[in-house]
Amino acid sequence: MPNEKYNKGLDKTKKSLLSKLKDVFSSNKIDDDLYEELIEVLILSDIPFNVSEEIIENVKENATKKDVKDINKLYDLIKDEIRNRLNLNLWDKEIKKPALILFIGVNGAGKTTTIAKLANKFLKEDKKVILAAADTFRAAASEQLATWAERLNVPIVKSSQGQDPASVIYDCLDSAKAKDMDIILADSAGRLQNKKNLMDELNKIYRVCDKFKGDYNLYTVLVLDAGAGQNSVIQAESFNESAKVDGIIMTKLDGSAKGGVIVSLAGDNKPPMWYIGLGEGLDDLEEFDVDNFVDAII
Repeated sequence: MPNEKYNKGLDKTKKSLLSKLKDVFSSNKIDDDLYEELIEVLILSDIPFNVSEEIIENVKENATKKDVKDINKLYDLIKDEIRNRLNLNLWDKEIKKPALILFIGVNGAGKTTTIAKLANKFLKEDKKVILAAADTFRAAASEQLATWAERLNVPIVKSSQGQDPASVIYDCLDSAKAKDMDIILADSAGRLQNKKNLMDELNKIYRVCDKFKGDYNLYTVLVLDAGAGQNSVIQAESFNESAKVDGIIMTKLDGSAKGGVIVSLAGDNKPPMWYIGLGEGLDDLEEFDVDNFVDAII
């Protein structure tokens, strides 16, 4: 059984997917038409055609090998195939200290709030955290992060509007060294993956951060909004070209039925899923767990 937070946070995804599966299984007949309909169900659940087809082809192959007659046993075979895919790129759950974690993503994905949630998690692990407000394009972003810093009682290096974001991170690194901090959480301006100039700016920030690898372990984390559905896959590919993405955090799963997109983001040589947002509270950021996720959506 999934844990309570997964079950509650992924309720909309589960209801959407299960209702579609029940409609298909109502035929009570295992044949090629059924498998075609199962592919359609996965596509409608924000899993692209090629991935949906691969999953169901494997289900069909296993069902034939095991001589499955009971249509309801296909549930378990589908769960197994989704689980196998999600296990292709697991996060080792290790963040080496001292660490500089740069958060990237489009406007509205929830980067600033996610930083606060992750800071809260690290503080509970007795790590010393400092924040870098390197979103210099949106004044409200710096103010929002400063509010979280005050609430969490952690230091912050703020930017002035229009300041070079890389210089803010540089200042924060200096401050972090002086205060012997374990973790730097650096915000960045929201960028659309199809805006070349902004992506080039992000690439510059990444290169500047990369120069500090001798002093800090650099991690780049892409924050994605579950509500974006398949556009999240395009975002992940584009951002990974500008700044090598080490991990993904999927936000707002509790408010969306598009949790299946996580399956689309899984695969060999793809960035692993680090955390998922299952609610609005500070404690509603959970480490991604394959078994809990699969059990919660099917």
